[in-house]
Parts: sequence; structure tokens; C-alpha cells
Amino acid sequence: MKINNDLINDFKKVNYQLKTIHKPLKNIGFEKIRQGLDIKTMEKLGKEDLTKIRKKGDIIGVDGSKNKKGNLHPHYLVAISALAKSMDLSKEPTVLYQVFSPLIDKLNSEKSKEKEENIMAELEVQVAIQSIEKYNPHIIMMDGSLMTYRIKCYEKWKDLKRECIENNILLMGVIEEIKTKEIVQVLKSKNIDIGEDVYDKEVLFGLLNEGEYINILPEKSRKAKENIDCCFLRTSSDPSAIAMDFLSVQKEHMQQFCDVVYTLTPKNSRGIPIWLDIVDKEVKITDEMMNALIDTYIDKDLSNLFIKPKREERSL
Repeated sequence: MKINNDLINDFKKVNYQLKTIHKPLKNIGFEKIRQGLDIKTMEKLGKEDLTKIRKKGDIIGVDGSKNKKGNLHPHYLVAISALAKSMDLSKEPTVLYQVFSPLIDKLNSEKSKEKEENIMAELEVQVAIQSIEKYNPHIIMMDGSLMTYRIKCYEKWKDLKRECIENNILLMGVIEEIKTKEIVQVLKSKNIDIGEDVYDKEVLFGLLNEGEYINILPEKSRKAKENIDCCFLRTSSDPSAIAMDFLSVQKEHMQQFCDVVYTLTPKNSRGIPIWLDIVDKEVKITDEMMNALIDTYIDKDLSNLFIKPKREERSL
């Protein structure tokens, strides 16, 4: 397909609009913004420190995944999985699965998507709780914001939070894609106006040096109301920051949380602890697995009728 001038002009227009959004931030400059923030430093833990953590009960990584097979709504199946894996490889991982189809549940498109997300969040919390019952770890590292579990599976979230507090287990959520506007509120209170439409992701890009973090939680933040605290960290050579949630009652351990995440993150990576990447890889239900399960356990005529997309029959 040939790229025409209209498409090129549209891209140029979008580029100009993005520059306009970013301009107030660029004009203020990094130094002034850094002066308005309480920036702290993380440390890479040595073998002795990690050994001490392991002796207290080890670190568990938790992640979920889903694989969808089928056509447009509601003619599809989703296999959802969640895994809790200890850094002590002698301990058996905990894994749970659930299969969902909006055709069976008779849900519209919006409700179906919501249910998929709720199922995955609940499975992740369940495997985390099971890992506590089996191994009593020192740290549980969830992939994503702790607010996700508060919103999508409140009752199970309360169980997990209670188990962690009662058993002195440190609970954190590591967030790769930052979608908040917490820093904007803090800077505004210090008369540094970077505009209303600026997200924390944009403010933090290149702002922190590797090994630096900030703890920010405006009073109006929804997380603060739910007794969840938050840090923004730069844990690798990648100029993008990540975020980390933890329970407000465990704030005294904030430095340890940040140091552990920093220590487990390779320097030349996108900034996520390698253990979560390992869990993410293991929890995935591959297309090959999904196809094999459908071919083996779903009648062929039902698969053709309800699940198999017509595009799979394309010959060109």
C-alpha cells in the first residue's frame, strides 16, 4: 500500500499536537521539577542482605495471563491463568486456571471484558493467599497496582491484605505502565504548574537518575483513601520510571521495598524485576496450548460454530 500525503500530513499534525502538550513541561525544565520533589536513593543489596531476606521467608512473584480464541463478541473462549512462584526453586509454584465465554454467561461486550479482568485479578489474589498458606514468604511481589485488586475483587483483596498484615508479610505491586497524575498535584501545591493534561509518566521520563525514587501520595489520591502508598522509581538505564504500590501500614519498610525491586532489576532492561518477567513467561497460556485444548476437549462442530474465526480459512 502506498503512503499518501493525507496520511503523512495527519502524522505531522499529531506530532505538533504532542509537542504542544509537552511544551510547558519542557519549558520548566528538569532541575526546577526535581527541586520540588523529595528524591531519595536506592541501593543494590549484596548477597548477605538477600540471604537475610531469604531466611525470613523468601520472595514470591505473582502474575496472571489470558489467551482468547475465537471471533467477535460473544463467540470466543478465554483461558485465564495466575501463578505464584517462589525464588526458592525447591518450592512448587501455585497455579490456578479458569475458562470463560460470554456466550455461556450471556454478557454484553463491556460486561464480558470487565468479568475477564475480575477473574484474572481474583485468581492472582487467590494464588498469593495460597502461597502464604504453603510457604509463609517474607515478600509478595504482585505484577500491577494493588488498587486493581481493591477494585476488581474487593472481598478477596481484604483477605490477602489481612493475611499479609497478620503474618508480617510485605506486600507490593510493581507497575510498568504509569497512568496516574499524582505528581501534577504535588508540584501544583509548590507553585510549579506543568498543566492539567500531563501524566506522571511524562513528568518522570528522564527526570530521575538510575537508582533514584520518590514517594508521592497527595491527600486527594484514591490510593491514600484505600491506605495504599506509592513510589516512583528508576531502576535501570531505561529513562522511563516504574511505580510501586505497598500497604500504608508497611511504610516503614519503604526503603527495603525499593532496594529489593532495584536489586532484582537488570541494569540494561525496561526496569521491571527479572523475577516478575520469569513468572510472566511461565504463566502464559500459549496459542499452541490453547489450540490443542480446544481441538481435544471442544467438539469440532461446536468449535467451528462458536469459536473458529473465518479469517483462519483465508488462502491469500
